[in-house]
Amino acid sequence: MARSKLRGIGRFKRLLRRTPDAVRGEIIVELNVTGRQIKQAIQAKAPSKTGALRAGIDSKVLPKSLRLQVGLLGGRRGRQNLFYGRIQDLGRRAQTVQVQRRRSNPTGKAGSSLTKRYPMKVRYMQGKRFITGRFPELRKTLNANLRGILTRSLGRIAGGSDK
Repeated sequence: MARSKLRGIGRFKRLLRRTPDAVRGEIIVELNVTGRQIKQAIQAKAPSKTGALRAGIDSKVLPKSLRLQVGLLGGRRGRQNLFYGRIQDLGRRAQTVQVQRRRSNPTGKAGSSLTKRYPMKVRYMQGKRFITGRFPELRKTLNANLRGILTRSLGRIAGGSDK
């Protein structure tokens, strides 16, 4: 697991684990609402030749760790057909690759097939950044809403309020 660059994040995570269930519920609801908004923004920016890439974009909230995931999610089989989404999002560099083309065996026997190897030039493609984009307005909205929830809940905990 990668180490976080933020100081005190471990302490904050421990604090979140000890929050009451009502506060966790509020945070989960807010993450779900904002996750749907981010998903719609990503789908609006995604290229749509067939629409499969837009349909493959999903959002998920992990309630135990209070994390929001948005993008090309799903199991290995779900991502398998949308492998090009990552290439579209991040781009690719120009290169020459070795391609191996298989042809059917002229003798008609099943099994080994003849192959032909040849070099193929792959052109440079600029990344579209529809998934890994910044989305600053949605981040500001999420941060403001979560700040309100955390301020209210920490005020209740510190003040000993019953609300």
